[in-house]
Amino acid sequence: MSDKKFTVHVARESGHEQELMTRKDIVDTLSANENTWVFVDSQMVSVEELENIELSDATEIRINPGMVGGAETFTVLVASREGDESILMTKQELSDKLTSNNANWLFIDGQMVDAATIENTELSQDNVLRLVPSIVGGSETFTVQITDASGHSVCEMTKEEIATSAKEANNWVFVDGKMVAASAIAETDLAQAAEIRMTRPLVGGQ
Repeated sequence: MSDKKFTVHVARESGHEQELMTRKDIVDTLSANENTWVFVDSQMVSVEELENIELSDATEIRINPGMVGGAETFTVLVASREGDESILMTKQELSDKLTSNNANWLFIDGQMVDAATIENTELSQDNVLRLVPSIVGGSETFTVQITDASGHSVCEMTKEEIATSAKEANNWVFVDGKMVAASAIAETDLAQAAEIRMTRPLVGGQ
């Protein structure tokens, strides 16, 4: 095999790392651990396919742990005061995290989902998963009408939660029909608002 090295994104329990590896290095890594998957440009390939597939400097190569207890793991960016940390979690672990700890929110590709929703959500290695702490603890809550791909829902949120959701998920917030930027929500008097709505941003004017 060629000695040419490629940038490989390796997911471990301690986080993501980028390593320079030859094709043989990648094959040896997979052969040494059967519970490891390799993705070439988002397509999962076998060791046999990897030995013959065309690779270039522009090829995205990712090595992920495979199944944990029979369940696929996904890389989750967990936000904290210290910053984001990459953690490998199964869908069940994510659901349990949301069910057991209401102080956390989960965003999938920028859209907030709850424990009930994630159980029926098809996840792939290309999804961007972020687990962020919600802000609670005695703050006044407001009724927010949320419009997303699944339809309409209503939930109670604090001002801090509204601002965080708008910032983290890039959602739009409308207070009495007027759009309010995430940075301006903290200074907005929501107590006098007749209607608060949160929607996904329009794409291409749609």
